[in-house]
Amino acid sequence: MQVLQFSSQQSELLVSYLDGQDNALSLTQTQGYLFAVICAPEPLDVHQWLEQISPGCDGQMDEEVLFAFMALYQQISEQVFETGYKLPANLQRTNANTTQQYPDTHECQQWSKGFLYGANGYIEKLLVAPQLAADLKDALLSAQHNLGFFVLPHAQLVELAKQHEIPEDTLCQQQYEVMGDFALGFAELIEIVSVNSGLYNDEGWNES
Repeated sequence: MQVLQFSSQQSELLVSYLDGQDNALSLTQTQGYLFAVICAPEPLDVHQWLEQISPGCDGQMDEEVLFAFMALYQQISEQVFETGYKLPANLQRTNANTTQQYPDTHECQQWSKGFLYGANGYIEKLLVAPQLAADLKDALLSAQHNLGFFVLPHAQLVELAKQHEIPEDTLCQQQYEVMGDFALGFAELIEIVSVNSGLYNDEGWNES
């Protein structure tokens, strides 16, 4: 399959487009949202997810913008199912003095918001499936919590750091690494949970 390459120019184009749309997600929220959509047991078609990213667009946008969205979707999809998903590079900053990277909590928050926007609907549906075993429900809740961790208010992050007796930046770094681990295995978890829920079969994610 030929892969559409998502370029830095396309990234800038989408930032400009989304900034100009009422009630649209940011690009980082879009990245988290599309990750959730791609992992979902019930796939959305292009017009459905575009409408959630940019409400009221009705799929009507400049061809270059549409192509950029499709390239971003394909890039994330290839990572999820082929090469291994990695959190977007913009979720980290680089310390100019040490070249050491550290989480950008604002961008992490944006990604987590987008993820929860795309995933909460099907996660809640799976969690109430009578057939689903308790250990799988716990695993799903843990994934939801860790991937959505950075939506917590700053005051709560400070309190958590105090409870664990570590600096806030250490807490965020540790949680960022945990988030990356959960993101890497999230699609597989959703597949296992979906099949075991009895709501879906293992051929094409059709409802039973």
